[in-house]
Amino acid sequence: MTSLFDLLMLGMGLYVLFAGITGKGRLYAADNVKKGLEQKFKKTLRIIFLCLGAFMTLNGVASLLLGMLYTSKVVQEATETTAAVYEVVPTMELGGWSFLTPELLQTLMTVFLITTIALVIVLFIIIRKFIDRNAPRQRQNADPRQAGHVLPVSAFEFDDAPEQSEGDGSEQ
Repeated sequence: MTSLFDLLMLGMGLYVLFAGITGKGRLYAADNVKKGLEQKFKKTLRIIFLCLGAFMTLNGVASLLLGMLYTSKVVQEATETTAAVYEVVPTMELGGWSFLTPELLQTLMTVFLITTIALVIVLFIIIRKFIDRNAPRQRQNADPRQAGHVLPVSAFEFDDAPEQSEGDGSEQ
């Protein structure tokens, strides 16, 4: 059975892997990178994104394989005093792929997920290392009305009615 988390992890893994391969995208956007370290920052992020994308993709693939190759079968029905007993059985003849046992796939998924979490933590630490926290915030297209406001000012400007020109024949 395929879960939404498996598909989400696979999709995110492919996106991060693609960003790591191309070296482009929104994942590389960061304000206030320390002067002179911009290229090293991008190169370091690219290496981390390649590793992170690979492990996220492998986790998604292993999880999808587990869902496609195996299912649960009821061995003993539940009674008033005992719980039901289930057994994991293959959904098809695996042949040469029989080494992909549920235990192996679960172990791989756990290792890939723990590695992914560790790499995300490393990513945060690396980003903090390269960011100059004392530099003033740079805002592109800064609106002078926004100074001193956290929320966007333009979101709270409302026009009651559109202005009508004098030559359209309407009276006020």
